[in-house]
Amino acid sequence: MTDPLNWGDGDYARTAETLMPAAEVLVEAAGVGEGDDVLDVACGTGNVSLAASQRGARVTGVDGADVLVDAARERVPGGEFHVGEAEALPVDYGAFDIALSAFGVIFSPDPDRAAAELVRATRAGGRIAITTWDPAGAIHTAGTMLAAEVFPPRSDPPRWGDAAWVTALLERNGADDVVVGEEQLTFAAKSPAHWFAEQEEHHPVWRWGRRQLDDTGWERLRARSVAVLADGNEDPAAFRTTSRYLVITARRPEA
Repeated sequence: MTDPLNWGDGDYARTAETLMPAAEVLVEAAGVGEGDDVLDVACGTGNVSLAASQRGARVTGVDGADVLVDAARERVPGGEFHVGEAEALPVDYGAFDIALSAFGVIFSPDPDRAAAELVRATRAGGRIAITTWDPAGAIHTAGTMLAAEVFPPRSDPPRWGDAAWVTALLERNGADDVVVGEEQLTFAAKSPAHWFAEQEEHHPVWRWGRRQLDDTGWERLRARSVAVLADGNEDPAAFRTTSRYLVITARRPEA
């Protein structure tokens, strides 16, 4: 591919700010506390690392985009951050009390390898926790339409929003005691059209998607997306919609 998706493109920090409440929920669900060694996988600009460090944890973050790693270092000066992929984490075996990923490993091209790495990085008896989107709501539908236009179809696509599928994924890669909870997050903008324009200008995936389509295809996608967002709008005076997400916790079994 001559134009690979680059999560350092655009300004992902704008999206990360919206997602910060979910990072705080994830850290709470994982029971992060003073002195814990915490790994933040696909750390982005450091939402989870920041929330964990504020609880007194020692944090290490890994992300594939050097721009995002630099942003995380700036936000969490006491953390340790590395460029690396979820499928091959540059960390030692069993080095962490807790391994976390907020809407990160769900983008892995190889879910089994990413899940196995989460388990590998966690000590015996340690905790693993991730957040993943529920496949419902206006934002998810718009994203699904984009994906259908620009990503090649898969015969057996990952089902991160399916609690049973994620549970089976974690268990076959060495985790147990899987618990699934549900939370929600609000997205807002001046209007449905403004939300789409914001993604088009700043979000790495939407920016990349724009480059994959010609003008006609993109305008068709814009019209369909804005219509879906309008249908799911909870604020007639502007734009607000609620997205559900899963909070999934597990453990690495005791040796």
